[in-house]
Amino acid sequence: MSQMGRFTVSGGGGGGGVTTITGNAGGAVSPTLGNLNIIGAGNITVTGNPGTSTLTITLVGTTNHALQVGNAGGSLTSLAVAGNGQLPIGSAGANPVIANLTAGAGISIANGPGTITIATLAGGFAWTEIVAAAAPLTNNAGFIANNAGLVTLTLPAVSPQGSIIRVVGKGTGLWSIAQNAGQVIHFGILDTTPGVGGSLSSNQQYDCVELLCTTANTDFTVISVMGNLTPA
Repeated sequence: MSQMGRFTVSGGGGGGGVTTITGNAGGAVSPTLGNLNIIGAGNITVTGNPGTSTLTITLVGTTNHALQVGNAGGSLTSLAVAGNGQLPIGSAGANPVIANLTAGAGISIANGPGTITIATLAGGFAWTEIVAAAAPLTNNAGFIANNAGLVTLTLPAVSPQGSIIRVVGKGTGLWSIAQNAGQVIHFGILDTTPGVGGSLSSNQQYDCVELLCTTANTDFTVISVMGNLTPA
């Protein structure tokens, strides 16, 4: 008896040839008219070489440089070929997606062959110049208000404690920070009107303010100011 891969072959006594072959599942099979068939399944192909005693077992259906994942048919599926810096990212109930990482505010990502370099920008702060009449504020970011008319900037509805928001005036139209329901801005001994009606506004073109979220989602405190602001 000899081992061939995952098969067990039993030979007859006295060199009588193969009498049975047994796989890793099921029972032993015997030749029919002196022939035994070894057939691949899924991504496996078995090729006979006439005139020789050789069978070639080959993995087929794959893509050069692509990662392989299992499928419901018990074989393999090739994912898309990854570009520079791309990773397989899980997708519930589906094959992973080959994609690049997305940089958040204040983060840069540089992709190269076999490399991903992640770095912070300007101490983790990304600045956005606002030229529209209104825009949402985001956590841990800075905004430059530049419009001939008033720029209304609305606090984020969700803001973790410790988040920083900075606003710098540039345009002649000035700026005003609006609030969502339940929010308030503390400016020294003064507070804005709680909720949607409250605001903190500039009075001069280059007024600046830095806000710290002191209670998650609701309370913001002025920790730095340049100019004369008006809480309302």
